[in-house]
Amino acid sequence: MTQYVRQGECTVGCGACCKLLRLQVPPEYGSNPDIRKWVELHGVRLVNLDGGVFAMLTLPCSALTEDGKCSLYGTPERPDLCNHWPMTPAALLGVEDVCTFSFVPATLPA
Repeated sequence: MTQYVRQGECTVGCGACCKLLRLQVPPEYGSNPDIRKWVELHGVRLVNLDGGVFAMLTLPCSALTEDGKCSLYGTPERPDLCNHWPMTPAALLGVEDVCTFSFVPATLPA
């Protein structure tokens, strides 16, 4: 599996990352046409990335305010994951057009 380095900074208040849930699913979801059709009939988009298959769910975070900001920002209730997002290129699926983060392949020592 390729390792990546994250580049960029967050545009505070964008909220784009908090409107989609990306879940890695078994590989047969992407390779079996019948399973893919069944999943997509349930409104779930499947995406192949870096050897994995991901389900894209439009499911906004319940902590988002009407203007797209995190109501938990700066509080202990906010998950640490939110502070470190995105951690992989897959996390940018669906928000790559608006997110200011990007990834480049890591240069590993020989």
